[in-house]
Amino acid sequence: MVIRVARGGGRTHTARLVAEALRAAGRVIVEVLGADGTTGLPLAPFAPVLSSYQLDGAVGAADPSLALLAYTRLPRLLADPQAAACVVVDDADDLDSASGVLVSHLARAGASVVLVAADLVSLPRAIRDGIADGRWELIEVAPASPDEILALATARVGGELSAGAAASLLARCEGRPAVAVALLEYAVPEPTPGGVELRWTQPGAAELGRWFLDPALLAPDVRRAAEVVAVAGDVPADAVRQVGGMDRLLSDGVLREDAGMIGFARHLDRDLVLAATPPSLGRLRAAEALSVFSAVSGDDSGRARSALLAVRAGSPPPAGAILAAAQQPALTTPERAELLAAAPNDFAATQLLRGAEASAAGQLEAAGACLDRARALLAGDRTRPDHDDLLVRLAHELGVLHAVRHGDAAVAVAAVTSLLSEPVGSRTKDLIATGLVKWRLMAGETDVAAPDVDAADVDAAGAVGAAVIGAMIASLDGSRSAAEQEVAAGFRALARTTVAPASSGHLLELSRFLALVFDGELARAQELSTSRRDAAARAAGYELGMWEYAAAELALHTGRLDDAAVLGGRAVRHLAWHDFTGLRTTAEALVLAVAARRGQTGLEPPDPADEPDVKVALHLARVAATRSGPDVLVVAARRALAESHGHLGVLALDEAWMMCRSPGLADELLELGGRGGVARLLATRASAQVDGSAQRLSAAAVALEETGLVGRAADSWEQAARLHQESGRHDAAVRDRRTAAVLRSVHLLGSWPESGVLLSRREIEIAHLAAQRVRSKEIGEQLGLSVRTVDNHLAKVYRKLGVSGRTELRSALEEQPG
Repeated sequence: MVIRVARGGGRTHTARLVAEALRAAGRVIVEVLGADGTTGLPLAPFAPVLSSYQLDGAVGAADPSLALLAYTRLPRLLADPQAAACVVVDDADDLDSASGVLVSHLARAGASVVLVAADLVSLPRAIRDGIADGRWELIEVAPASPDEILALATARVGGELSAGAAASLLARCEGRPAVAVALLEYAVPEPTPGGVELRWTQPGAAELGRWFLDPALLAPDVRRAAEVVAVAGDVPADAVRQVGGMDRLLSDGVLREDAGMIGFARHLDRDLVLAATPPSLGRLRAAEALSVFSAVSGDDSGRARSALLAVRAGSPPPAGAILAAAQQPALTTPERAELLAAAPNDFAATQLLRGAEASAAGQLEAAGACLDRARALLAGDRTRPDHDDLLVRLAHELGVLHAVRHGDAAVAVAAVTSLLSEPVGSRTKDLIATGLVKWRLMAGETDVAAPDVDAADVDAAGAVGAAVIGAMIASLDGSRSAAEQEVAAGFRALARTTVAPASSGHLLELSRFLALVFDGELARAQELSTSRRDAAARAAGYELGMWEYAAAELALHTGRLDDAAVLGGRAVRHLAWHDFTGLRTTAEALVLAVAARRGQTGLEPPDPADEPDVKVALHLARVAATRSGPDVLVVAARRALAESHGHLGVLALDEAWMMCRSPGLADELLELGGRGGVARLLATRASAQVDGSAQRLSAAAVALEETGLVGRAADSWEQAARLHQESGRHDAAVRDRRTAAVLRSVHLLGSWPESGVLLSRREIEIAHLAAQRVRSKEIGEQLGLSVRTVDNHLAKVYRKLGVSGRTELRSALEEQPG
């Protein structure tokens, strides 16, 4: 077997885990350190093994017959079934050629061999051929997930990282735990209310040379090419013909081409090159990169990069070019700030864009001042060709500043509404009114609908804005098909413009996610949110907080309260870092709701009736309902149904019904069953419960579990068990209670809304091993427990699941796919 792990991805840790697992299974482990092959001594990695078998005379001997002794005798000894041996080779791609030959002999003799390597090309030819024809099994170890890297960082620095620090770490370590640890060694942790900030001290190539580029080792022309790309960020693919040495960087994998642009394959390689490039040389390299861009008739993104490079080279372009470039979504936040620092102060666009950047950075007083100056400059010159477009953008930024940053949607509505009194055309007023819809929804206004905007009267940016609002309303209160039509229209329009708000694409994706959730496609929605969340985390994307919240709310509705608590906490921190959605207060309320359902007492949330944002009110009502009963949740659910948040209202109404099993609420759920896939499932379940049909309730439980609503599925199994018990069908009751217990335990669901039978995490571990006929002694050795402790845990498992031994335990667990 060959296990491939990326460099810095924890190869030694993987080899150690494999060895421990095999040792626990009764194998004798023969550990080989492949890195010893770099010493140049033949068979040096196998020296300890050869010595233990008294064959050490073969190591480094000049007489070939002694080496042949190792090749012929060691394989026979290790392949002997009585030896029960398994050879585990760490850093197998560093083996010397003689050791590689010995590994091939071991495999041919039938010995068990596990190789852990990063580079398959460096393995012996016989092993590479064996992988190709299937004789050697290849296992690819995926990079660590963002959650795993952040858990490692939390353990190293003593607290959860802030959103900015987490994003910076994830972008640089690229899923490699060893790299993350090395970087954290050069970070000074500084606890803040928003999480642990990291003050980075740049590690040099000497510290990271095992995994990353060392500029000092590059040939002069290759280093020059690396500096040009590092300063530019990306260069057109044609640059490979204009800049010597770039082809070498591409062939070595340091650079990569993507969509016609060439950039660094790894974030930290660029960091190391920039750190080694003096400022004066950086200006020279910026000028060289600019000449590359000038030779290519690029698109808006290329022109933006050219303007940035001109600023970096010390010869900024005209103000119009700078301001046009600063609005391009392809540039990062620091790059836009770099451009705006070179823009003239007396331009309305300058003040507007600076205000937007200050707002995103949380500098609210500065943002307000910049936006006020932008409005005054626009009022003083209404003849500018771009006056109306800037006014529409100003309306958007004022809404974001007041509704999202300050958390006062009513002020946002007033500020944006005041712009409608400006002497502008109907097209501009329609676009401002379209953007106003979301602030009115956040302010709790009722009967809010997306305005009818004639596509012929607006440009692509206006069509994007209309589609974003239409998709939002449809996903929260309409059909999946209507939402998907709006999303598709939005992306088509987005492809035709470069001046729509950068957040538009993310908001359209969120509407797609919500439409999938409420139509019962939870698996696809989960896949979408995970991929977007991971991408945002690795790229330090400002949309990270939005996707963390989306994942947290999905976890809440599926009953995975532990996951909801972790994701909700991260969403709060990330939204405090960057929030263009207004979800920060909602995320804080979700955290309270999850805590209440996990049994935390003493929570004193505000009155849900006083909260203008219906999403916040729903979460606060969940908290209140744990203390005072479901009535407050019913009120909030009906309010959501009335305020264009119908799908969230259905879920909340179902939760209230789960707390009291009221026939009246069941009737309401039945009436709402036509709203989509999830509403239909909840209506079917409520109907089965009211009719007292355990069989239909069990069928509903299966459907809910297949959909992904595992918390509601477990509740349905428990209710079916109660109906069976009341009818005297005791065996069926035991079976359904057992199914519910296993479902809750495997998915770590907790016991809301009723106390169910739960297995602890330790009991789950022991139960699965026992069901595989692993003896108590061996279970104890694997988990570090005494045999008596293992047997005590097993007794509790048998009692909770209503089984009498390991055979019945295996059958009980096999009933649940998890």
